[in-house]
Amino acid sequence: MRLLTSWILASLISWQVFSQKPPVKYGAIPMEDMVMTTYERDSSAVAVILVDYLKTYARLTRVSSTSTKATSIFERQVRIKILKKEGLHHADVIIPFPLLGSGTDRSRITNLRATTYNLEAGKIVETEMSKEGVFKENLTANLDLQKFTLPNVKEGSVLEYSYTVNSPLSFPDWEFQHTIPVRWSEYWAIIPEYFIVEKYMLGYIQPSVYSGKSQEMTGYSAKAYHWIFKDVPAFKVEPYMTSERDYITKVNFALAAVHYPNQPVMEVMSSWPGLIEDLLKHDHFGQVVVKSSFLKDDAEKITSGISNPLKKIEAIHAYLRQTIEWNGVNNLLAGDLKEVLEKKKGTAADINFLMASMLNKIGFLVDMVILSTRDHGFIRPQFPMTEQFNYVVCAARVDGVPILLDATEKYLPFTVLPMRCLNGQGLMVSNISPTWIDLSSTTKARTVVDANLSMDNEGVLSGKLQFTHGGYDAFKMRKEYYLKGEDEYVKAFSQIKNWQVEKSEFQNVKDLNLSVKESHQVSNNEHSSMAGDIIYINPFVRSAEEINPFTSKTREFPVDFGCPIEKMFIIKITLPDEFVVDELPQSKIFRLPDNSAKYTYNATQAANIVSITANFQINKALFVTDEYQDLREFYNQVIAKQAEQIVLKKKQLKK
Repeated sequence: MRLLTSWILASLISWQVFSQKPPVKYGAIPMEDMVMTTYERDSSAVAVILVDYLKTYARLTRVSSTSTKATSIFERQVRIKILKKEGLHHADVIIPFPLLGSGTDRSRITNLRATTYNLEAGKIVETEMSKEGVFKENLTANLDLQKFTLPNVKEGSVLEYSYTVNSPLSFPDWEFQHTIPVRWSEYWAIIPEYFIVEKYMLGYIQPSVYSGKSQEMTGYSAKAYHWIFKDVPAFKVEPYMTSERDYITKVNFALAAVHYPNQPVMEVMSSWPGLIEDLLKHDHFGQVVVKSSFLKDDAEKITSGISNPLKKIEAIHAYLRQTIEWNGVNNLLAGDLKEVLEKKKGTAADINFLMASMLNKIGFLVDMVILSTRDHGFIRPQFPMTEQFNYVVCAARVDGVPILLDATEKYLPFTVLPMRCLNGQGLMVSNISPTWIDLSSTTKARTVVDANLSMDNEGVLSGKLQFTHGGYDAFKMRKEYYLKGEDEYVKAFSQIKNWQVEKSEFQNVKDLNLSVKESHQVSNNEHSSMAGDIIYINPFVRSAEEINPFTSKTREFPVDFGCPIEKMFIIKITLPDEFVVDELPQSKIFRLPDNSAKYTYNATQAANIVSITANFQINKALFVTDEYQDLREFYNQVIAKQAEQIVLKKKQLKK
């Protein structure tokens, strides 16, 4: 938020300490909380937040007769009960700390206090945190992390800490729900009448108390917003979901404008055109692409002798992908690109601005696309704020069509964005054609399993297993292959289902534009089971769906796979001479409306060979809540079908 100065007030403005107080006194721990061993509303809870309290208000200080400065004060108090050893990590506290303002107006944390309470011989014993338990870590140029660890924490401990944040004017978002239960969460946001603030709620839980009342201050009025949530259940992370920030119960604030008496309105929240204009002028965003002339020679050298535009893009993408290591940091603004090249390591913005700048120097029309990654949350178009974005990719135009590019992942081809980027829409920051860009991908996560096996009279399987990985499955396979090395990769393969691997071959591992293939000569004496003259065998020897990921009976948010999924099985099993097929699973087709998901299963027998073909398809990335029950049942049917066994019976000897 921008610092507010040089604004004339019609009357003297002062500030006061508000009467709202935390619901509990620091250090006054009830004995019933100390002796608690389980939380009655959730016996599985490893810890429970007993109290989480925040009060935020503005301090208006008259700098002179013609100017005023506005700052924010946040006062927080937290109390947590540790119930099981799995909850001990709640003693490690991290406070994200935006680096706002400068000099004496710089954001700062004060009055930090932390205490652990344990019950010893029937008495409550306090252990205060020392200064040695507190340290600060710089995460990015705009964000520090204040970290501290409470001492002497064990099962049964109660933890308590409080602190105050002083910062330039802002109104923080507040989460009422967490991954452990919350007994009491309370938030006061006291906003002077001069500030026009947008607020919106997320989540599915309703407050026990909510009010928004006018409150008279010294020289002005304020709106006091007050929420209390009681007995909030733990937020359960479900499979195939984006950031919990999109669904957890919380309130978000955004300062839209400031309007002092007798003064024009000062817009704080920009419009989308204004946001784009600011980014294009920014030294670490738009100006990075325009300048960086030192990259011209390198770009020309890398693409020397190449005339095809797509091949030029691929060459620069490959150079950066192989040369610059991504440090795992997502961000919007580039650092010193010369330094990045020297260190051969950088953030996502560093790498993708390097690519954009190089392409720009050899004649490509290049824009940047800002987005929010899947773990950062959805973009809300009604709030034009850069805080909604945490990532940037490059868009290079070929024949007028923008191609989205990201060079952070070593094992993805240049035409495919990392899965983390597939989250709704991104905003193209352009002075020619700014627009929203769809980030969905037609690239699948695809694997074909081809099994050609023979079984002996003892039920032992042997033969060849071949896997062909395409799209995001190829990326996953290559990443694991190079991380482990070939020997360890094969060893890990053999440990699943206890396959004995005699020989392995790999094809197209280095060529990212091709599907990668792996084949293994194998044997397995545990996959089938014998009972007298009967052999039972499941034909799905690898990679089948065995457990339904959708265990919840209901779901309040969408299922987001990120991309389409396909698994194909081509299985041929030559039967032992002494056995015949007694039972063979029936062929079957399951599908959801509009073929959004489909499963085909076909079983045939020719002489002593049984053939199974099956195809599992998730044909769209996003399923809304109304589709959840059908999707859940679809998985149930697929899993049940793939669990069916072939029954072999020993031949009867002729008399």
